[in-house]
Amino acid sequence: MQQLLRTPDLALYVPAAIFGALLGATRLRPLVWVPAAIIAAICVAVAYTPVVSTLAAPLIRRDPLPSRVDAVAVLSMGLAPDGMMRSETLDRLLTGLSLAKRGFAPVVLVSRERRSFADKTVSDSADLQKVATLANPAARVIFVDSVVTTRTEAIRMGAIARANHWSTLAVVTSPMHTRRACATFEAVGLRVVCVPAAVRGSGLYAGASPEDRLRAFRSWLYETFASSSYKSRGWIR
Repeated sequence: MQQLLRTPDLALYVPAAIFGALLGATRLRPLVWVPAAIIAAICVAVAYTPVVSTLAAPLIRRDPLPSRVDAVAVLSMGLAPDGMMRSETLDRLLTGLSLAKRGFAPVVLVSRERRSFADKTVSDSADLQKVATLANPAARVIFVDSVVTTRTEAIRMGAIARANHWSTLAVVTSPMHTRRACATFEAVGLRVVCVPAAVRGSGLYAGASPEDRLRAFRSWLYETFASSSYKSRGWIR
């Protein structure tokens, strides 16, 4: 629920437990048991079979890599209350910087976020800068501010691309985010090469742990709802 609502600090466990306890004390208790049994069955199937890999396949877009593009665009995946980037953002950043290190592009665009946690505004700017400095890519790194959604990333990075007369961007993001993200960038008039990042613990490989598969299933749910939302708003086809 936190991921679907884009509210990572939202905690519904206690309210849900209280609601279930109150309902369980009445004749309406089957309303708790039946959904719980269905959810349990789904969790077991997801955790102990490769079903999530099958579900995820239509969401993953991997384009053939040309010899060179005008710039690499690394998309964000949120930040923690202490101002550190989340692990999936790091995976995306490392993939993008690796491409630049190989001479794939002369410029790397990197989304950076600014959010409020408990009345305090934090940014992952310093953390992103530290990793970029350590990687020491030959390419120039440009940080793109005020990023909230994939749509705003596409609009802001598209404006930078047009100002520099760039025609092609390599969009680097998590595997299940690739199809929606690249379609969003294309919808604002960019030519795109879609590059799935190497995400640790993706849950999409043979022998993945039950925990990773459940996390991947949560991402699949989010991307399914988000893709539907983007299509209904006309942001992608």
